[in-house]
Amino acid sequence: MENKQKEKIYYGDYQLLGEMLDASSHAARMRYKRNEKEAVKVMNMIHENRKRLVRDYRKSLQID
Repeated sequence: MENKQKEKIYYGDYQLLGEMLDASSHAARMRYKRNEKEAVKVMNMIHENRKRLVRDYRKSLQID
């Protein structure tokens, strides 16, 4: 699992990644860019959770 998918990195993703890895946002970004396994895994979790959150929110708007 590498960061070659080129998912769009949103503002705050590296800050959240750093918080989750207990590192600074700069260190987290460098770990991700070096394809460190844990950093890539966590960034993928961030992206998947964002997609799910947006999808679920949009669904909730259609139901009301």
